[in-house]
Amino acid sequence: MQKQYLIYHLTDSGKAGEILREMNRLEGLRSARISDDLKILCVDAQAEHFSDVMDQTVNICRRISGGCELAYRF
Repeated sequence: MQKQYLIYHLTDSGKAGEILREMNRLEGLRSARISDDLKILCVDAQAEHFSDVMDQTVNICRRISGGCELAYRF
């Protein structure tokens, strides 16, 4: 299952890399990518783990990049 999220308040590519490194350790995650302009997060995870992956991803983003927020992209 693949979904895209809008990223708000992520301004540092170093922090984006750190977020992706931590996400890659999550169980059930197949792949994650942040666009070059730091505005879109693409997440591909196993359907049964997707909710847990995203809960943990939100926490990772907030911890690494203070005001970073995610919103589902329709």
